Amino acid sequence: MSDYSSTLNLTPQIDRLLAALDERPNAYLVAVVGIPGSGKSTLCHALEKRLPSSVVLPMDGYHLPRSQLSPEEMKRRGSPPTFDTSKIRVALENLRRIRSGSFPAFDHATKDPEPNAIRVGTDCSLVIVEGNYLLLRDWNLEDCFDLTVFLDCDLNKAMDRVRKRLFECGITASPEEAARQVQSNDLINARLILDDGAKERAHLILRQE
Repeated sequence: MSDYSSTLNLTPQIDRLLAALDERPNAYLVAVVGIPGSGKSTLCHALEKRLPSSVVLPMDGYHLPRSQLSPEEMKRRGSPPTFDTSKIRVALENLRRIRSGSFPAFDHATKDPEPNAIRVGTDCSLVIVEGNYLLLRDWNLEDCFDLTVFLDCDLNKAMDRVRKRLFECGITASPEEAARQVQSNDLINARLILDDGAKERAHLILRQE
């Protein structure tokens, strides 16, 4: 499987993010947002390496289980309605209050959330919450975060990355099927995020090539 992340120079983006954190010495919850394929996970894990006391908490753990979705909803899985938004808010509010807890991750083998897969201990100084929709107006989560970051990326380039990932990870059976899924789901989701103004409302915008 190809890995485009190996070709990225993330140092400028990480340095800018660290500078923003220096201006907020009490920051604890940071949201990293962007369209599908923008490189959010790559950036978050690079930041985690620079800050050993940090933990990455992906929004993907809050997918609704497949058993709760209709066949039509499954076609649009990964769109905003297929996440448990209220559960995300409760988790973030509890985390801010007690600064520890167990959180779900997404199990790509079962294609469902895995409960209690991520542990945030009291020794954690920063939680990096990563997800597409954390700044959507309808989700009303912005007040949960001390710093919000939007990873900006060319739309066509991001969709090309998603298309390649869908096929190379075995999510789709062919490149053609991957292309159809991008057009019928991921591109719609990306445009929703951009049209909602998430980028403009973020505290910090980082450009990703």
